[in-house]
Amino acid sequence: MFGFALAHHLGVKYLENKENTIVTYDSNSELMRHLETDRSHPYHFKDKKLPKNVYFARTKKELIEDADVVILAVTSQAIREIIKEIKAYLKDNIIIVNTAKALEIGTNKLFSEVIEEGISNTTSNYTIAKLSGGTFAEDLVNDAPLGADISCENIVVLKKLQEIFQGRNLRIYGNTDLIGVEYAGAFKNVIAILAGVINGLGLPYGSETHMISRAAKEAKEIAVALGAHPHTFSMESQCWGNDLWMSCTGRSRNREFGRLIGTGLSPSDALEKMKAGRKLVEGYYTIGAIPQLCKKANLRSPIFNEIYNMVYEEKAPKGSIKHLMNREAEHIGETF
Repeated sequence: MFGFALAHHLGVKYLENKENTIVTYDSNSELMRHLETDRSHPYHFKDKKLPKNVYFARTKKELIEDADVVILAVTSQAIREIIKEIKAYLKDNIIIVNTAKALEIGTNKLFSEVIEEGISNTTSNYTIAKLSGGTFAEDLVNDAPLGADISCENIVVLKKLQEIFQGRNLRIYGNTDLIGVEYAGAFKNVIAILAGVINGLGLPYGSETHMISRAAKEAKEIAVALGAHPHTFSMESQCWGNDLWMSCTGRSRNREFGRLIGTGLSPSDALEKMKAGRKLVEGYYTIGAIPQLCKKANLRSPIFNEIYNMVYEEKAPKGSIKHLMNREAEHIGETF
């Protein structure tokens, strides 16, 4: 969905600009045939067609070999394999922009680390960047006014990417804290699941905002302990403040998954229901990494660990919320 929305956004922006070419590819051959013949998505926003300046590659090699910028709008757990498949075609000075918001299963690594591992011995010059913000695919494809962060440690490339992605309805903000932006995208999904659980339990909005705000504190503490900059986790940040509230209170997949658990479904049944609706729950994978991340950061993070208990240990949501509300203060006064 998001890959189609980005292609549509860039196609509209560069419709009269012959210097930039937008080329797309998907491993689903049926999807590609439909795109080529109808220029619309077969499953989502079927009334939207890709502009005529968006082209379709038949192979990964055709897609990659002349590209200056490669945008990975794919499921997070496919990134390592995709990098393995395309690395031989990457030219020097390539810019790779990741859009996935999760951590790698098993290794708990950021995807900038995964990408770097995959291409470090292939090309001598490359730049990794991250696009993240409160941007639902449906809103982007419908030209709603939105904001997002581009994160990259190379200032020159960062400015170039801002120019590429910013359009009449998408404002792009630069951030050099790549680690922080990646953790922000992954952790906001975890908190959105919690918000959905509370909503599914039938609790009031104040209960949601209480837990969201305190879980946000824990997310920031973990990320900063692991190398992120505190400013990334401020309310004005698009990859955090914007994305957090959109995901926790909007029509996000992670919130929907949490709501199913709150209404009584087991986490496994809720996950199957989401899959049946072609909806990937990226936050589920990040939750699996919580115990290891907390240990690495040397933090207790009671709310994050209770989310893990609900989703991976199938602890009853009502019991988890009761435990969080009645636990002893960590210190007298329990301040910020």
